[in-house]
Amino acid sequence: MGAPWAGHESWELVDEASEAAGRDVGHLLLDADADELRHTRNAQLATFVTSLVALDALERTGVEPAVLAGHSLGEYSALVAAGVVAFDDGVRLVAARGDAMQDAADDRPGTMA
Repeated sequence: MGAPWAGHESWELVDEASEAAGRDVGHLLLDADADELRHTRNAQLATFVTSLVALDALERTGVEPAVLAGHSLGEYSALVAAGVVAFDDGVRLVAARGDAMQDAADDRPGTMA
C-alpha cells in the first residue's frame, strides 16, 4: 500500500503517525501481509495515513482542494485535510476507532456483504 510513497518527502507523515499511534505504521504500509491488513485496526490506520500521504504529495505540487468530503473513515481524512482536526489527533482518533471496531468484530465475528 505504501511502497510507491516510501521515498517521497510526504513519507515523513508516516513517522509522525507512528509516534502518534504508538505503532509502526511504516510496517503496515510496507511489510504487512493481507492477513495482517484484514484486521480493521490495521486497515483503518493504514488507509487513513496513506490517504493523507497522497494528499500531502499532491499539495506539494501546488494543488489545493476546493472541497473536501468523506464517508465513514474518509470523514476523518477530510477533517484533517480541511485543517479542522490536527494530523496527530486524527491518527489517534482513527487508531481508537479501529481498535473499537476490531474489539466489536472479535466479540461477534462475521463478514460484510
